[in-house]
Amino acid sequence: MTGRNIYGLALALMAFGVLCPAQPEDVQDLGPKIFQAQWVSVDKLTPDPASIIPSPWGNDPLRDGEIEVRAKAQVKLDLEGAEPEAEYTLWVCKFSSAPLQDRCAELGKVQTDEDGDAGAVIPWPKDASGPFAVFFVLTRNQTTMFVSGFHMPLGVPPVTGIPPADDDDTPDDPPKPEWKEVQLKGTVASIGSGSFMVGDVLVQVDDDTEFSGRVEEFDDLEVGMTVHVMGKSVSGTVLAARVIAAGRP
Repeated sequence: MTGRNIYGLALALMAFGVLCPAQPEDVQDLGPKIFQAQWVSVDKLTPDPASIIPSPWGNDPLRDGEIEVRAKAQVKLDLEGAEPEAEYTLWVCKFSSAPLQDRCAELGKVQTDEDGDAGAVIPWPKDASGPFAVFFVLTRNQTTMFVSGFHMPLGVPPVTGIPPADDDDTPDDPPKPEWKEVQLKGTVASIGSGSFMVGDVLVQVDDDTEFSGRVEEFDDLEVGMTVHVMGKSVSGTVLAARVIAAGRP
């Protein structure tokens, strides 16, 4: 990445003016926060030949870090656990596939201490005002090390405490009964309309019920037959999926 200042940033290119050196982190009254992001190590990203993040990419260490843009034209950044006693260059880039010199501009230098920590405030170019859609990168030795973004934690719990929307006063549907798979063996005690009794259990049939063994359909059932019933039960009633008649009375 070239160290030459770039004089094009917004949709219409604007003159940036002379870059100012990084100021101490404790500069007061920076104005409201208008942008914030975390620093992400580019070596943690999936390689992408079509990426607009300036290349080449490096693999400097990084424990944590963030960048903020403040309303009084100041860019505040923090690094923890980066390369110790190293000089990084802060760039701002447009979301564009244009040549590097036309889409990225150097904002200033950042120096880490012996622990790889840094905190600095760098002035935003005075003549660059208005809306921006940009991202930031930190480079060292003309190699991109970090890019502005965010880390999504693993195992994020579901959102709680937000009740579902209820736009009307329609009462909720009653809970549906819980079915369970059952098998029943016994003797047909009585036969009704679309149902029969096996002992004291009511067995209902429908168009999907299959009959086999000594019967081919419901009308072939007779009181006293031995049957094997497979189906689903709820509240003591069985809906038969299959009825096998083992013998006639």
